[in-house]
Amino acid sequence: MSLRLSLTLVAVILASCAAISPAQEFPSKIRGYKVHLIDVHLRTGDPSGKGSGPSLTIGTPKVVSMALTGITIEAAAEIGGLDQEGEVDFMTFKDISANGIPIEVDEYRHPFKLRKGQKIVLPVPVRSSVSSLNLAKAAYQASAAQKDFWQVTGTVFVFGRFKRMGLTFKRVVPVTVTLTIADPVKAIVAGEPR
Repeated sequence: MSLRLSLTLVAVILASCAAISPAQEFPSKIRGYKVHLIDVHLRTGDPSGKGSGPSLTIGTPKVVSMALTGITIEAAAEIGGLDQEGEVDFMTFKDISANGIPIEVDEYRHPFKLRKGQKIVLPVPVRSSVSSLNLAKAAYQASAAQKDFWQVTGTVFVFGRFKRMGLTFKRVVPVTVTLTIADPVKAIVAGEPR
C-alpha cells in the first residue's frame, strides 16, 4: 500500500469519525435569550444528599389521560444542589427519550425562583405524552426486560434571569439530563387507579 493511499484512507476515517460524533452547537441566542454554555448535567436525586451538583427528584409519574393516540403523563419534580440564584421564566425540552422511546414534553410555562442551596419544588407538574405506537414499544420492552425503571435522557433549555456578582443576566442554559424514573407503563398494565 502506498503512502498516498494510506494517508487518504486515514483522512477518510477521520472525516467519517467527525461526521458520526459532531459537537453540539447552539446559536448565540434562542428566543431572545443569550445562550450560556456551562457544564451542567442533571442527575437523579441522591436520597442521601451526598451527591454534588444539581439534582432532580421526580415524583411518581401519573397517567392523566389515555386516548387512541397515546397517553399523557404528569410528574412532580424537586430540584436541589443549586449554586445559582435567579428566576426561571420557562423551560423547553429537546430529544427526550425513555429507554430509547421518544417522549414529547410540553413546554413548561410556570415561572419559579432559584435559591442557592435550597430545594425547589416545581409549582406545577411537568406534562409529557407518549404516542400509542411508542407506548406499545415501551410495554413490549418492559415485559421482555422485566425493568421497573425507565432511563430518561435529553436536553432541557432553561430560560431565565440568573444572578452573578450582584447583576442579573437574561440567559438560556442547555442542561443535559440523565434520570431514572419509575415505569409508568406498569401502572397502566396493572390497572392502578389514576
